[in-house]
Amino acid sequence: MMAEQQKSIFIRFNMDDKNDRELYMKLTGEAGSSASLTAYVKRVLEEYFTLNIKIADRQEFHSQMLSAVREEMQSQGMKLVGALLAGIGTGVVPVQRKDSESAETALPEVCEKLPDELSGVLDFIR
Repeated sequence: MMAEQQKSIFIRFNMDDKNDRELYMKLTGEAGSSASLTAYVKRVLEEYFTLNIKIADRQEFHSQMLSAVREEMQSQGMKLVGALLAGIGTGVVPVQRKDSESAETALPEVCEKLPDELSGVLDFIR
C-alpha cells in the first residue's frame, strides 16, 4: 500500500556532456553532505515552481493595475475636458478694443489665482 503512494523519477547525467556535468556538479555542490541529493532537488523544484507562480501572480496584478490606472486617467481626463469646456462656456470673453491695445491685453507674468469662472475646476476633477 505504501509503495502505491510513492512516485519516483530518475535523472541520468551524461558526464561526457558539458551541460549535464556542470548541472550535476552544481547540484551536488549545493546539496552538500548535510542533505541528500534527492531532498535538495525536491526543494529546488518546489522553489522553482513557487517562484514561477509568484511571478505570474505579480505580472497579472501589474496588468490589472495598469488597466485600472489607464481607465482612471481617461476618466479624469474626460472630467478635466468637461470642466474646462464648462468653464469656457460660462466665462466672459473679453472684447478687444482697437483703440486701447496696451499692456492690459498682454498676459501677466505671474498669475496669483485662477479666474473666477475656472476656480472650481480643480475641485471638480479631484
